[in-house]
Amino acid sequence: MLESIQPYIPHIGIIIAIGLILRAAHKNADSEFNIFDYFIDPISKKASITKSLQLLAGLTSTWVVVKLTVAGTLSTEMFFAYMAAMGISEGWNKLVSLKYRNEPKE
Repeated sequence: MLESIQPYIPHIGIIIAIGLILRAAHKNADSEFNIFDYFIDPISKKASITKSLQLLAGLTSTWVVVKLTVAGTLSTEMFFAYMAAMGISEGWNKLVSLKYRNEPKE
């Protein structure tokens, strides 16, 4: 059993470490970091499926780029596609934010 998960132990450790760091930053009263800012729409104050899916897509694509880099198979085209996707995602987020800024949400 342990042999089947042994190759993934470093990955699991990194995920746990990142989770603990995020939790500590979120719980620190002096920190302005709030983990819920990544999921809550600042206008409606409700959970945003768009923000959640953008975060999930960003994390997944970053994981793929890191894995390809470590394997030595990351091409220039793939890296530029990744950077373009990240830029477009952020641009879309800003566009939607500006479009709906003045409309009251209830």
